[in-house]
Amino acid sequence: MKTITHPPFLAEVISHVNKSNSVGKCLFIFPNQLSIDYFQSLCNKERWQDSCVTLHQLMLTHSRIAPLPTLALLSRLHRLAEHILNRKESFEQFYGWGFTLLQDFNTIDNHLVNGAELFASLMEQKQLTSDAFVSQKASALPLLQPKEALLFWKQLPLLYQSFRKKLIGEGKGYEGLCYSMAQPLPEIMAQELIFVGFNLLTPAQEQFIRQFQAVVLTTFFWDVDSHYLDNAVNLAGHYLRQHREKKWFQKNFVPGTYFNDPHKKVFLREASTMVAQVQAVVAALQEKTDDGKPKFLPCQTAIVVSGSDLLIPLLDHLSNLPISLHCRLDYPFSATVVYTLVARLVALWEAFIAEREEIYRYMADVLALWYPFAEAAVQSQLTAIRQSLDERKVYHVFDLWLHQEGMLPYLQEGVTYIYNHCITSDHLFLELNKTALYHVLVYIKELRAEMATCSASCFLNGLKQSRMLFHKANPVTGLYIVEVSESYNLDFEHVFFLNMNEGCFPKVTYNDSFLPYDLCYSFGLPLADKVAENKTAYGFYRLLQRAQNVYGYYAPKNHLEASNEMSRLLLQLTFDSKLKMIPSYHSMQLLERTIATIAIQKDHAVMQLLDRFLVKEAVAAASITPAALISYLSCPLQFYFSYLLQLKQTALPKDGAEAVQLGILFHDVMARLYQPFIGMQIDTSVVVQLQSKIKTKIEEAIAAWRTAPGMPILLRALLEKLLTAMLDIDGADAPFTLLGVEVAIKQPMVLDAQRKVWLSGVIDRIDRQNHLIRIIDYKTGLSNCKISSIATLFDPTKIKKNRAIFQLFFYAWLFQSLHGADDPQLIMPYLIHIQEIFLKDYRPGIFIQQPDNGKKYQRIKDMMAHAQPFEEGLKELLVEIFNPVIPFVQTEDLEICAYCPYVRICQRD
Repeated sequence: MKTITHPPFLAEVISHVNKSNSVGKCLFIFPNQLSIDYFQSLCNKERWQDSCVTLHQLMLTHSRIAPLPTLALLSRLHRLAEHILNRKESFEQFYGWGFTLLQDFNTIDNHLVNGAELFASLMEQKQLTSDAFVSQKASALPLLQPKEALLFWKQLPLLYQSFRKKLIGEGKGYEGLCYSMAQPLPEIMAQELIFVGFNLLTPAQEQFIRQFQAVVLTTFFWDVDSHYLDNAVNLAGHYLRQHREKKWFQKNFVPGTYFNDPHKKVFLREASTMVAQVQAVVAALQEKTDDGKPKFLPCQTAIVVSGSDLLIPLLDHLSNLPISLHCRLDYPFSATVVYTLVARLVALWEAFIAEREEIYRYMADVLALWYPFAEAAVQSQLTAIRQSLDERKVYHVFDLWLHQEGMLPYLQEGVTYIYNHCITSDHLFLELNKTALYHVLVYIKELRAEMATCSASCFLNGLKQSRMLFHKANPVTGLYIVEVSESYNLDFEHVFFLNMNEGCFPKVTYNDSFLPYDLCYSFGLPLADKVAENKTAYGFYRLLQRAQNVYGYYAPKNHLEASNEMSRLLLQLTFDSKLKMIPSYHSMQLLERTIATIAIQKDHAVMQLLDRFLVKEAVAAASITPAALISYLSCPLQFYFSYLLQLKQTALPKDGAEAVQLGILFHDVMARLYQPFIGMQIDTSVVVQLQSKIKTKIEEAIAAWRTAPGMPILLRALLEKLLTAMLDIDGADAPFTLLGVEVAIKQPMVLDAQRKVWLSGVIDRIDRQNHLIRIIDYKTGLSNCKISSIATLFDPTKIKKNRAIFQLFFYAWLFQSLHGADDPQLIMPYLIHIQEIFLKDYRPGIFIQQPDNGKKYQRIKDMMAHAQPFEEGLKELLVEIFNPVIPFVQTEDLEICAYCPYVRICQRD
């Protein structure tokens, strides 16, 4: 028995049927397959196996039409929409809004709503207002431009009716259409239909059941407790109270109550993190009684989740326990290793078609991802293939796949091979990924049935959004993992509820729809958030009915969308029940670990990476920029990751993206303003002319950088104010001659007798004022403008505050190296701190400490006086970088790590 104290609900059903001696004459109808698994675990499975079906299966058996896969339905709807709406559009463009439309059609038919009346009301609403929510949504779709939005609503009734007519003519349909056309067939093999433990029934389902009542004996068993059924404000009984009011259901309501059993205990456990909840449950499952037996027998225990947030860590932790599982989970495909494997296979195909060098890297990725679940014989082959890739050889297996006619046949061939050579094991990781492989094959088969070709983005987006059924079949001895809204008819002695935070339990539900909220309400269509709330409440309360030990876990803060409060269902339980509530706290158990120091030795391979910066005849070489040198001074290992391995940086600025956005746009607008005046003298009249163009140039820059149209108004205003102030300073400095904006310069530097290294940079602006050439650099962020000596620019401990000065000095020295001999004029590094230009008596430039007076700083007007010490420091730094004896090591300054995109590689996060 799954329960000890009270008999399970389904045991009561079995007892009733046994007393009536009508087992072979009954057909049992359940809400879902998990209920059937549980039911058959309590009785003689062979005797009852053919007498159990789900309501879904029964309705499809008695429907005049058969269901089609979603892709097939969308393909038909796409062709019909093109014809009726008179617009050509690719299937990829159609997929998003077509899927939403299909969901709406399904909901309408499932609830037996008159589609003509609904769409007439919708059209009337569209004519009354042009800025309703749905109109805004529709106008954003690729198919619908604002002018054509009203035409869409006019044609929607025709599209709906034509689509239904076409499907019915083919004998096919979507679920709601199949349900609406289901009627009891004359050949009914059972004398009695027994409907067991239902909660929510759609009008189509209810109509089907009533039709059966007219031709065969029907009996209902309602899994309900008077505690919430008779409480008008308790959502757990919302649908059941509606059923009780209907005469064809009400005679079967005989609710008892187990809910307020005085021996029942409810433990409210606050966990420090989401993962700590999983750790606590796994630890509890390993607890023993005084006589050495498990405290929580798996066959009497269930772990209940709402949504898939904790499924991944939960299954990962459970895979290490010698406990069998039973589950039928709706698992996110994107959370599997196979998704990453398929994404690499797609990238490999694209690289092969484009004949790119990356093909070998993608092959290596595929081999690494494939290896864990490949058969032993195949694993040895994969190792050999990996070695051959270093010699740029394409192994015959890849060659066979890649020469298929198109991406879909290639993927089908490759995934089929991987699936057929997958390890046969009951290990959770392997079973999950083998299920994922099969899911991919079904997905590809459905795609190929509807389209000859498919783009990589369309294929991967559809696959990423898909979900797969993960089934572990141990209904008698296994630990049940249950989605709370699918827990019909299940009873356990011990129940663990995970992630019981408000916003997670019940899970916040978002459903796209073309049907406005008010129209759905008026026509009796369900509101997704309300349905989820009611189903979760019922699942929660009915699991509590016969359980004796209940554990509800919640965390102070799960993620941005979740509240730090416990679920309303737990709060309600503390007020509307007499149960014994026991609060406690569980912290996450962190494993002690030693973090190894990383040091990259400059072996032959690393020196080869550095060689690309060296000057070579007839070979285009990369160049070292001031940003690269600053990176090295900050952390040599960061330089290695970023400029040698060229790992893509994904870290976002911790202070927000607005500051970065402001800096990018400021530089771009200044360049756009001054670009037409290169080589010309700038006087005050030109500056006034430029100020009048600021707003126009801001809009051009925003469009060019694809900045979000909803860019904060304050940020726009600040940008305009800063640009105006900058031009005010230029007006005060006028006249001057503009020599260039965004000037790219490149110059080699001698390392030793055999080697030269390329150095480069992009200077924001160069101009000439009298006999002074100004090398101008704008800084919108916080930065320093004072140094004690040139040597401090190469001090790793001071580089954080001297970044801007180092960069500008590098530009000035590089310019002087290129043009100094030809032009003996003074070269001034001119640093402009944009945030300080509003300060009284602000002076742009770089200031260096006077050697004879440590308290005074003087502005550098000619960098030539400091060129030699800077060049010596720069050469010394470059020699160190190219020295094969000195490894790339980590910085000791952990503040730098806090903003480093590679912090997780070093495990310093």
